Amino acid sequence: MIPALSPAAAVARVAWVVQRFYPTNMNIALGIDSLCWHMRLASGAITIERVLENAASLGAPVVALNLHHVRERSVSELRELRGRAQGLGLRLLAQGDFIGSPRRGDDVSIGVARIHEWVERAAALASPSLRLVSGFYRTELADKPELIETERRYVSDVLARASERASAAGVRLLLENHSDFTVDEYERIVRDVGSDRMGVFLDLINPIVTFDDPMRAIERLAPLASSGHIRDFELRSVQQPDHYHRRGFEVLYRYPGEGAAPITALVTKLKEVVGDRPYDLVIEGLDSLADVDDQLERLSPALAYLRRLLIE
Repeated sequence: MIPALSPAAAVARVAWVVQRFYPTNMNIALGIDSLCWHMRLASGAITIERVLENAASLGAPVVALNLHHVRERSVSELRELRGRAQGLGLRLLAQGDFIGSPRRGDDVSIGVARIHEWVERAAALASPSLRLVSGFYRTELADKPELIETERRYVSDVLARASERASAAGVRLLLENHSDFTVDEYERIVRDVGSDRMGVFLDLINPIVTFDDPMRAIERLAPLASSGHIRDFELRSVQQPDHYHRRGFEVLYRYPGEGAAPITALVTKLKEVVGDRPYDLVIEGLDSLADVDDQLERLSPALAYLRRLLIE
């Protein structure tokens, strides 16, 4: 009689089957960000342990774990969570948060202190990197280039001062192109801090938000990145009451394959630039609802869609 598998072993077995029979021909691993479950995590409708089990059941070997979702857990509890993830065949990538903004009164020491705390937690999760973001969106300062430059200098100074402790902990700092700086500004930040001390967490969609060419962004920033986000977007018209013309349009984030983003072209370009080196491509779902359990239903076709693109 074949003994029954434990729930964790059963999930790991499913993940193995998916990877065995639906492999990619590259070193690009598909992952899932815990942000896909954000509102359900915030409301207590799901636990992070269950999120890990869901990711494993989908055959996604990587989970980008937003540290906000485990902010109440101690470092020792994070080590236990790492063990649970490893038991499911998962790797964890630590996702930090906003490092601060000088126009909101933050000084460099505040940003450095935040990163140092996140680095300790990233190390407890055995994450090789820590994703970080600046403290502003470009649309907020589009007509104030001098303030954007102040934000750029702040980010450079914070990363330069925080990088030594991160390196000592075996954690590489990655700054996400977070709808803030342009490609040229990101390259300058990396030059100022040093590519040996930091890298980029490459979001494939965000260059569109900053009116950059996403193909140019991939070409220039992917060589500096070991991981990044992918998602889709839907364009929705906002009509006047009589529908004679529209007042504008909304951009709403969706899962890959659900919207209008040029996903095929973006992934093809990423494959070209990344080549055969290891890279983690993580689905970022940003439209979760506290009372809607639709993550597995939507992630399954999104992963299948991306897997097809990776083997073409």
